Amino acid sequence: MDEFKLNTQLYFGSRAVDCLGKIDGSNVLVVTDGFLEKSGMVAKMVQHLPMGATYQTYSNVKPDPSQELVDEGIEMILGLHPDVVIAFGGGSCIDSTKAILYFARERGLERPYFLAVPTTAGTGSEVTNFAVITRGSDKVVLIDDFLAPDGALLEAEFTRSVPTKITADTGLDVLTHGLESYVSNSSTPFTEALSVKALRLVFENLPVTFRDGMSMRARTRMIEASCIAGIAFTNAGLGINHSLAHAFGGRFHVAHGRINAVLLPYVMRFHMGEDAYREPYERLAHELGLRDADELLQRIIGIRGELGVEERLADLGIDASSFEVELSGMAEAALHDRCTPTNPRPVSKQDLVNLYRDAYNG
Repeated sequence: MDEFKLNTQLYFGSRAVDCLGKIDGSNVLVVTDGFLEKSGMVAKMVQHLPMGATYQTYSNVKPDPSQELVDEGIEMILGLHPDVVIAFGGGSCIDSTKAILYFARERGLERPYFLAVPTTAGTGSEVTNFAVITRGSDKVVLIDDFLAPDGALLEAEFTRSVPTKITADTGLDVLTHGLESYVSNSSTPFTEALSVKALRLVFENLPVTFRDGMSMRARTRMIEASCIAGIAFTNAGLGINHSLAHAFGGRFHVAHGRINAVLLPYVMRFHMGEDAYREPYERLAHELGLRDADELLQRIIGIRGELGVEERLADLGIDASSFEVELSGMAEAALHDRCTPTNPRPVSKQDLVNLYRDAYNG
């Protein structure tokens, strides 16, 4: 039996920000990062809260949020007992908030209303039941319906200040979500429709946003694409592209979306090497108006190049000796990653070692 879930209420379109004024709560905790707080973006957001509401911030979030960061947030939230928690930021802020609430529940915290306000168009975390945190050198994927926010505010204005490189990295993460959710062995007609829509939006709008960060129409379409792809992969799962990226990122601390983009052509070629696993790529290509899977692959390589993304893992500044030291551990971690079971093709540890080496050497 298949299922399709959307546990999060979406607020989007004209004056979507007005939803903040209708929040039923007065004691608000905003989980964010230092840049967003110092830049005045947090202040810009909270001015829309209901009259009389008070807020405090936990602004220690960093990229690749660690278990230690989450533990610090747990102590804060247990001391405050807020009735509303707002995750304001990119995927790291939203995932940190999810993990804080998840583990604070084990210590008796009654769940507050949880609103996610993404400031990047990338992870789709505002609608997913996924969260990724770092423990030591490993990225740990949490999957639980409890993690899904109660509400998500999609306001492109909050993404206006995102630097060009981050726009590329997060947008290519959306592309990877759309593609992997489509070819997943747990995809359904419902998730496939969402995956296709997300990819169309990415192909049309990511290059525009990259070239002109002030194109708010393109930014709006990208934040919608990110959310749509998030709904798709929450229901269909992902695959080894994300598994490999999680393990690599946990050790070398490169932006997640960039790793995904470097890996994607190598993973696609691996799947397309056998007819049975090439078939969903052929269907996807036709859905996107392309001739075949090979044209889809070239389209992805083309957009990756247009956005200035490296062609090999070696080009990310990882020296060969460090890579070889970590290779076996990364492959083992990727093999057991929570994204691997929904990969379209069964894989062995050696398959993953070979993929890493291919992607490193080019």
